[in-house]
Amino acid sequence: MEVVESLKGIGVINDYVQLAAILETNKAGISDIKSGRKKLSIEILRRLKLSYPSVNIEWVIMGEGEMFHSQQQTAQPSGFEDKLLKVIQEKDTVIREQAEDIGKLRERIAQLQREKGKNASDAQTSNIANAG
Repeated sequence: MEVVESLKGIGVINDYVQLAAILETNKAGISDIKSGRKKLSIEILRRLKLSYPSVNIEWVIMGEGEMFHSQQQTAQPSGFEDKLLKVIQEKDTVIREQAEDIGKLRERIAQLQREKGKNASDAQTSNIANAG
């Protein structure tokens, strides 16, 4: 929130409604982050970096370095963003693979349910001995 207040102070952001729109969330989400009820998500950090490239995301996450990149630092990425992007892409790949597996499992369950229903209805009751 210190970054947000600094951006407001220099006139980059007018209010939390504008910030919420830029970060694709709502004012309540910003309020929750400000009060500590909610943590910054990777997606919010990504949108913050894309919308305000001068913000040092490493400072936001780790508290290291300066709050804003100087012009020279902006041209030389620290590599942190690349590492973060790689982690996100790897997680997206895993999620996609898991979604495919879930789809296959759902289809297999449906197939087994059809077979089970078919086999039970095909049973002939006229040849079964009455034990009672």
